[in-house]
Amino acid sequence: MCGIVGTVNKPFDNQTLDLIRHRGPDDGDIVKLEAGDDEIYLGHRRLSIQDLSKAGHQPMYSACRKFVIIFNGEIYNHLELREKLPDIEWRGHSDTETIVNYIARYGIESIRDFNGIFGFGLFDIENSKLYVARDRYGVKPVYYYNNDSCFVCASEIKPILKLTGRFNIDEESLNTYLTLRYNPSPKTIMQNIYKLKPGEIIEYDIKHHKLNNIYNINENVLKNIKIDKTKNEAYWIEALSEKLEQAVQRQMISDVEVGGFLSGGIDSALITSIASKYSKEKIKTFCVGFEGADVNDDETKEAQISAQLLGTSHYQIIVNPNDYYQKYLKESMFMLEEPNGSAATFAQYEVSKLASQYVKVALAGQGADEILMGYPKYFAEVRRKKYLLPLMFANKLDFIFERLGNDKIKRALYALSENDEKLRYIKTRAVFQESEKKSLLKKYQYNDFNDFDFYFDRLSRDLHSADKFAVVDTYTQLADELLMYGDKTTMATSLEMRVPFLDNELVDLIQTIPLEYKINRKNQKYILKKVAEKYLPQEIINRKKKGFAMPILKWFQEDLQEQLMNDLVEKKAFVHEYMGKDKIRELILKYKNLEEKDYRKLLLILHFNTFGEVYENFI
Repeated sequence: MCGIVGTVNKPFDNQTLDLIRHRGPDDGDIVKLEAGDDEIYLGHRRLSIQDLSKAGHQPMYSACRKFVIIFNGEIYNHLELREKLPDIEWRGHSDTETIVNYIARYGIESIRDFNGIFGFGLFDIENSKLYVARDRYGVKPVYYYNNDSCFVCASEIKPILKLTGRFNIDEESLNTYLTLRYNPSPKTIMQNIYKLKPGEIIEYDIKHHKLNNIYNINENVLKNIKIDKTKNEAYWIEALSEKLEQAVQRQMISDVEVGGFLSGGIDSALITSIASKYSKEKIKTFCVGFEGADVNDDETKEAQISAQLLGTSHYQIIVNPNDYYQKYLKESMFMLEEPNGSAATFAQYEVSKLASQYVKVALAGQGADEILMGYPKYFAEVRRKKYLLPLMFANKLDFIFERLGNDKIKRALYALSENDEKLRYIKTRAVFQESEKKSLLKKYQYNDFNDFDFYFDRLSRDLHSADKFAVVDTYTQLADELLMYGDKTTMATSLEMRVPFLDNELVDLIQTIPLEYKINRKNQKYILKKVAEKYLPQEIINRKKKGFAMPILKWFQEDLQEQLMNDLVEKKAFVHEYMGKDKIRELILKYKNLEEKDYRKLLLILHFNTFGEVYENFI
């Protein structure tokens, strides 16, 4: 993986480029080009994975010298693409050289042929146009800023902030963040800084200083999703097994050693088992655990057992609450660049630091829970009609739920009683409800969440709502929350993360599989578990899903109570400009009194405050 910075009429030097040196410590360069009176600057930091020689150096020109590219990512089918360019005299074997020549030959929209993860800037010298693109599932982030005759794009926000000198919170995006835990593209929490949607290409016309949204490779993908009800279970098991194995094999392509993240669950174990078949060396795997975690949530022992069963060289670490609060918070916000409401960012960063000591590439199981419906929210949507009768009495029963303090039931009532599909989707994923945000925020702004219309408007009405929700999650929450922090935490340690479950051919297949093979009665990811029987023992397949479990609720209730009250209430804090101090105090005390059990609420406030304190002084 690498880091890119591209600008029009905004010069920058190595000091700015080095803000993303962690993304590419192996090599770096900046080129300046001219288009009439305009100046184009393209900068690149390289993490050498394929073609470690100088032939992989960037920025890179096409063979015809009409295009220059700065590229971050991996194109797993690039050798197949080379077969369509028989007349090119190749200088090396990097995928960057492949795609700059492929686009030069077949046009910018040919990125639909790329099976991989990427974010790039491409300058068309003849036509004075700068193209910026993001991969189909948004594994690689790309940010941009546009104002008058100035345009800036980059893999991370830090160079954009440094070059523009502006840091302002967008109030509507803050509302979205408190609802969803993240901001779906194109928004970020900062004014005038945007990120590309997954699969999007934008064009900056330098002659006219105009930004155009010209194409999204997902538009036709979304319109053409159709469930195939003609095949039986045996067919789907065989087809899914074949595509998954091909996906893992493709993503083993590398000139450096490939390892893997290994939790106690099925997804990472399945990827590791298949990867072992195609590795010349014993696979190295990595896991993280937490002091104070409940024995039912700690998966380090199960990860060790999986490693023994799979025959990997396994490494793991244990961290504690003080590491999270005293060391990680500010460091993480500088790294993540957007506040993120997921507690797993800490775990991902710690395990990435560990893995980077041994390998440069790590396979991960991210994506499986979205495309194959592994989360409880999908099960609730499938069973929604069975819950409608009790929901009719929700208002009468609400006082009972208040007494019981059953947050999950209250959230279910809030979401599942909504008839509008898009609104139900939002409510199902909401942390703070609208009434809570009105009370908490000093400047409440209603958000109609129209960024989701791009997906809901293109999906067939014939699809079950659970199928729709899984698809929308894949291109929004997965891309802009989970994969975003996955990219930032791994690249902060100069580690490349690959996600075989998001192989193009594999996802295309899975999106045609009937719902009953994804959720079979109470068995979620049913068809994947049937596939796993070919590779894994039942001991791993039937384990309860945990993920990177953190005892963060316990920390908020006990370990960090005093520090939270001091930093978010008693002291002058960044968050006070946007949220009521008394409401924050009230929420912290609710944790102490065991009245609030959704740790995400306080985590969102804590991460936002820390983010603001880090970046308001960055410029």
